[in-house]
Amino acid sequence: MELDDFKNSLNRESNEEAQHLTPKIIDQMIERKYYSKMKRIAYPEYIGVAICLLAATFIGLNFYKLDTPFLKGVGIVSIFTLLIISIISLVSLRTFNNIKDVNKPFVETLKTFATHKLRFYKLQKVNVVLSYLLLVTIIVLISKFFNGIDVTGNKYFWIFSFTFGYIFLLFYSRWVMKYYNQTLMQTEELLKELSDL
Repeated sequence: MELDDFKNSLNRESNEEAQHLTPKIIDQMIERKYYSKMKRIAYPEYIGVAICLLAATFIGLNFYKLDTPFLKGVGIVSIFTLLIISIISLVSLRTFNNIKDVNKPFVETLKTFATHKLRFYKLQKVNVVLSYLLLVTIIVLISKFFNGIDVTGNKYFWIFSFTFGYIFLLFYSRWVMKYYNQTLMQTEELLKELSDL
């Protein structure tokens, strides 16, 4: 009898410890799953920021090759556009990293997430618009940097490069926004599921 009582008391203690650990484990699980979903957006954005900064550095280092006032102006515009796109990307990612506590009450967490999601979409739309401006400047600069030729007077260059560039950018930006939208929807559904625990 005493042995059975001892086993029962041990079982009760282990159940009480499990109940005390459950909220901590759930909190860690929520944060881990939330941030692992958000990394699917963060890593491509960080890679994009690195590419933009490298491109701005390349243009800055080769600025001496731009021999006309028009090309110098295009170079300055492209450097500023690359820097602005990088800043916007970092700010848009920071909105999701600022959700410190994803374990708040269900309504509060979803409201915060929805607010940050809208802000993220607005910032990404600004980046898409700026990328069209960047396309123009980069096409002009690439021809000068790599061919040494100023092609601003060649109408065929403008027709073909902009047609293909804009078609590519249109499909690429739609694909990226669709991917981000899908990831954000999955993250929102994850938050809803985890809030039911």
